Amino acid sequence: MSSKRIIVLFVISYLLGVGITAVFHQINKPTEEQVRIRNINSAIQLDLCARLAVDLEDFQKAPNSFKRTSLETIYSEALVTVKATSLDVKKDEAIEFMGNPENLVSECLDDAQRWVKVPTYFPEYFENEHLLVFGYEHGQDPNQELTDAEKQITNAKRLALVIGNSNYQDRPLKNPINDAQDIGKALKRSGFEVVESYDADSKSLRKAINDFSKIVGNYDTVLLYYSGHGIEFLGRNFFIPIDADIKAEEEIPRQGFDITTVVEQINRTGIKTSIFILDACRNTPVFSKFRSAKSGLASMQTSGGSVIAYSAAPGKLAFDGDGRNSPYTTALLEQMQMPGKKIEDVLKDTAQQVSKVTAGRQMPWYNSSLVGDFYFVKK
Repeated sequence: MSSKRIIVLFVISYLLGVGITAVFHQINKPTEEQVRIRNINSAIQLDLCARLAVDLEDFQKAPNSFKRTSLETIYSEALVTVKATSLDVKKDEAIEFMGNPENLVSECLDDAQRWVKVPTYFPEYFENEHLLVFGYEHGQDPNQELTDAEKQITNAKRLALVIGNSNYQDRPLKNPINDAQDIGKALKRSGFEVVESYDADSKSLRKAINDFSKIVGNYDTVLLYYSGHGIEFLGRNFFIPIDADIKAEEEIPRQGFDITTVVEQINRTGIKTSIFILDACRNTPVFSKFRSAKSGLASMQTSGGSVIAYSAAPGKLAFDGDGRNSPYTTALLEQMQMPGKKIEDVLKDTAQQVSKVTAGRQMPWYNSSLVGDFYFVKK
């Protein structure tokens, strides 16, 4: 083939390519209306994101008193602002964000995820907000890939045992299994290996706790969470298995499990951080006839590197709750998943939240002898 023919073919190919590209571009070129809608969407996103950023800044300034509004309210306010200021909005036009709802916060997803976890005046919207921002229901997807903030947890090896007892032979409870399941999922997202035990009878409760106690020395941080019936007897605290049939007070130590002993044993191991969270003060009127048994739990001593959290003050009762979780676990789940909060602040803010929702009838408390800082999720 001659060089002249090659040049001619090259020119023809080039012109065809340019023509096809021009036609394709023209076909796919957005219309003026599409551009206008895109601009409105972008303006809504920017205004909403700016409002989330302001809320986060206010929360950082006053974390104990600031309460956020709902995402629905912020979205409505953004629409009002954009309608009043954007040149792309026609006179008297009703506007809304066009497209997938989850794209509404796509321009500031990290801020939106932090914002959802801020305490709110409108907790009834929390589940839908969490689903919209995170893409999965709160507490329902422990296998979701961790966010950057959640990946920045301490490198320490973490182990947790969570126990939830609901279906008692006498005085069954509604929420402990839900509580334990949701706490377990939150702990997994915080880097814990989690061992779970639900509706434990006497044999399985003892086995779960004894097996846990045998391996805690292999970890830097251990946590025990219990939700269910508990009772103080002669200054000791006992978890009650679901098959308990206690007819006389001397049977409490035999049928219950002495958690005070476990706390003392783990405290002697020298583990860097040990955490005990006991939502175990539910009302147990079946024991009220025993002279030496008392409502609520007794205070237990902590040693260096441990913290013990109680859902109610010593000798006081905790509510099981009317929703999915007890008031204590509801507040704890919200607080422990906030990045950058020390455990002492988590427990303090949990107590404030529980006291508020129960009108002061339940006041959680904790003992701490931690020698370092512990975070469920770092910033």
